[in-house]
Amino acid sequence: MRARVWLPVTVLFAASVWCVLLVVARRHAYGPGGFRYLVWNLGLAWLPLVFALLLYVAFRRRHTLAELVALGAAWLVFLPNAPYMLTDFIHLDDRHRLVDSLIFASFAFTALALGFASLLLVQIVVTRKGGAAAGWTIAFGALFLASLGVYLGRVHRFNSWDVVTRPRLVAWTMWQGLDNPFAHVDILLFVAAGGGFLALAYVGLYGVADLVAALHRGDQRPVLLSKRQWPSRSSSSNQS
Repeated sequence: MRARVWLPVTVLFAASVWCVLLVVARRHAYGPGGFRYLVWNLGLAWLPLVFALLLYVAFRRRHTLAELVALGAAWLVFLPNAPYMLTDFIHLDDRHRLVDSLIFASFAFTALALGFASLLLVQIVVTRKGGAAAGWTIAFGALFLASLGVYLGRVHRFNSWDVVTRPRLVAWTMWQGLDNPFAHVDILLFVAAGGGFLALAYVGLYGVADLVAALHRGDQRPVLLSKRQWPSRSSSSNQS
């Protein structure tokens, strides 16, 4: 189990190093481009994975429910930092647009992968504690809350630390939008579009991971069939 957890983390770290090297190469080719904020944002995108790993380790070591909830809350607060980088494309300008778009995409997809990896760990913990329905409820709810967090960060310039340092201001800003949501169509559209995209992307990734796990187990049975439809080994051997 440890190898299955740490191997993806190593790959994500390598991808992050590659993103930084792209910024260095761009600076060498075109001069300073002010892309340091991409490196900073990618560093923030690692925080939800760090908290998810801590949560997973705490769960394996049978920590108290209060400790698990505290780590889960910290993870949820920092989760929007991962999908936030999808909105960094607004900084693209006309100069070196083709190269810069690839750099932005590398950072964005690496950050999104970090967020999804953290969500998968959290879903595993919740599923083992409360069942599959609870796991998926937390997963989808977290993705839509993350979309709301991205909106608050991009439009209102809040960051995750503001939830701790300025909780009243964050709560008041959110209440303004929730008090009369139909008067703020941009918020509804952004949260719905962003949350829907994240949910579909995560389900797709989850399905691919499940397929890879099935292939890793050596299953030669049809993946789309349920277990009840799988032929037994005895029957298959009799047919042969």
